[in-house]
Amino acid sequence: VSSSIPNNPVELKNQIVNTALERITGNNPYHVISEVGDPMIAFVTGMLSSASEVTKVMLAGGTQMTAVLAFASKIGFNEQNTAIGTTSYITDDETANFKSLVSEIADIPAIAVNPRLVNSKFSGLKAFSQGFAKEGVGAGGSIIASMIKTGNNATNFLPLAEKEYHRLFTSL
Repeated sequence: VSSSIPNNPVELKNQIVNTALERITGNNPYHVISEVGDPMIAFVTGMLSSASEVTKVMLAGGTQMTAVLAFASKIGFNEQNTAIGTTSYITDDETANFKSLVSEIADIPAIAVNPRLVNSKFSGLKAFSQGFAKEGVGAGGSIIASMIKTGNNATNFLPLAEKEYHRLFTSL
């Protein structure tokens, strides 16, 4: 599982998960999610389960979306209409195990984009490439969807992101 900080506290996370798993008294997926899950997981899984039956769906986010995928694999969704999109900061993070998590859960495409934020002139954007946040609110999936819709590529993304970043911070 990924982290929003450069040094992923994997041991602490494992302790928390193990403690939470000890509370589970059954294996019904709805019971498990109600005992130890984030409400967002149930909500997004419901959307995925329904939407993937009629259209293409891209889960946008990091390892949190693998939790959605795991829950969806228990309640049902259409794998043929599903993909997961993230940033290369997640897929390059060896402690996240993103690629193996996705492949263990479902046979769906896992797509990553390198937003090239390491080259940004703004420290706030550059921080993503240094291990802070790494994803955040579906950034990778949003960039991928934008590229599909507009025909832009990852190289064109950075100047556009910097322009918007500058606009936001100069209007404060």
